[in-house]
Amino acid sequence: MPSAPKRSSHDPGSSAAGSVTGAAVASADDGAHPRIGPATPQDARPADAAARVARYWLHTFKRLLPLATLTILLTLAALWAFFPTMQIAQFRSQGVASVMYVENWALAAEQVDYYAADHSTESPFQHFWSLSVQGQVFLVWPLIFALAWWWRRRTARSCVPVLAGCFGLVFATPLAFSVVTTVSRQGFAYFDTCARLWEFALGSLLALAVPYLRVGRGLGLLLGWVGFVSMVLVGILVDVQGAFPGWIALWSLLSAAAIIVAGQSGSSIGFDRFLSWGPIVRLGDAAYALYLVHWPLLITYLVLRDRPDAGALAGTALVLASIALALLLTRWFEEPLKRWS
Repeated sequence: MPSAPKRSSHDPGSSAAGSVTGAAVASADDGAHPRIGPATPQDARPADAAARVARYWLHTFKRLLPLATLTILLTLAALWAFFPTMQIAQFRSQGVASVMYVENWALAAEQVDYYAADHSTESPFQHFWSLSVQGQVFLVWPLIFALAWWWRRRTARSCVPVLAGCFGLVFATPLAFSVVTTVSRQGFAYFDTCARLWEFALGSLLALAVPYLRVGRGLGLLLGWVGFVSMVLVGILVDVQGAFPGWIALWSLLSAAAIIVAGQSGSSIGFDRFLSWGPIVRLGDAAYALYLVHWPLLITYLVLRDRPDAGALAGTALVLASIALALLLTRWFEEPLKRWS
């Protein structure tokens, strides 16, 4: 997962661009790596399949919740210590919504403007909207795999066509809904899980297709760099404030898909070589923690300084501080928990 890694530059436009690009990339990656199989010989009985789904849910949330809960508790402490009294009750309830994976619906119900120019009035839990969407998807996706398991058990045929049909339907229908809703109620659509499902479905369709794709070295080299450059251009060229999460999100998703399909090019100048560079690998390992901590740090700074946004110097310092804190949390909190569990 977390997306979940995503964000942030600190002027309103580029921050929004980084957020939506990161969320879309996380959607493709999480959809393309569902980490659960529909059926195996040892899952011949319905009870075994149900247990497999339950284990998947337990494993997923056991992996995500500890660091998220720690971040929420630390943010609540900062909330009580530094934020105006009138904001504490409102934002405290959003902390509860975040740990319950319904923060996106809480923000939608409150008609929050994701692109507000004054970041100092925003919730320090606002970034949990995307993790909430992912958590909801993680609850639904195993049910689709259970349907494929049922089909394979009844017919002894491959489950791939069933999965492709299901994810194709989940892709096409929510995409149409997203396009329409983005035009009529863009602020609500931004947080609406139904307007985001198609992003994860595209990742799942990609996962089904990748085993059948044969990408040569030259094409892999090209796809990797084109996907990366295309992803960067989204934040520069696209009016994310008025366009997302409609069809334009395909730009980010297809860019991420190109990098995934490129795979290991085997070239010394391939984008995969850059991704395997030590510092990038360590940053990738800490990406989930970085996603969690960067926004509370930014909002707390803005509240303390009573500023609507961070300037270039402060923004750079906050990015470096976020990376440092993410690396520390990953090394001394998340990784020990993984080894313990």
